Amino acid sequence: MRQAAALVAAGLLLAGCSAQVQGVANPATSPDPPSSSSTPTPSPTPGIPPGGTADERGPAQPGSTDDPADSAQVTGLRYESDASSARLVVTLSGSGVPAWTVGYSAASGPDGAPVDIAGDAFLRVRVRSGAGGGDQGSSRFSISPGPVAEARTLGVGGGYEEVLIGVRGGMQPFTVQALTDPGRLVVQVRAAG
Repeated sequence: MRQAAALVAAGLLLAGCSAQVQGVANPATSPDPPSSSSTPTPSPTPGIPPGGTADERGPAQPGSTDDPADSAQVTGLRYESDASSARLVVTLSGSGVPAWTVGYSAASGPDGAPVDIAGDAFLRVRVRSGAGGGDQGSSRFSISPGPVAEARTLGVGGGYEEVLIGVRGGMQPFTVQALTDPGRLVVQVRAAG
């Protein structure tokens, strides 16, 4: 009887391992985009990838045409939002994506001055850019419903163009995906719980 129970337990263990390996080995079967999050958590919402609250970063990725070095600029923001998630697309001027970082920070501009923005926590998107600072304008929009309250472009500082995203309810899990042709960063934030 013990041998039969041991064989059944071993079979169940192998079946569980096989399902995990198939999911990792064949990501093309999933409709979700890949995530570079360092702290993955199970996704309670279908169609929204798991994510964490740790900083994410990515190297420059060339597009199908050569963009001049350090020429990328943020040209627009688009969003989709519902009660449990928000998807923001940061559109860039070239076909590629320069080096970037996304992480929680204080509500401040590139110069360190406070920024008036709705939210309880703030995601800062930084995109490597050769654009000069100074007189560059700022755009902002409010988002409702969902975990994101507002987003603002902030201009350039220290060689990076910045976008600040105000998040409701404190730090919520997020993922970032860099896409080329045209260059853009897709930031997805989902409400925890």
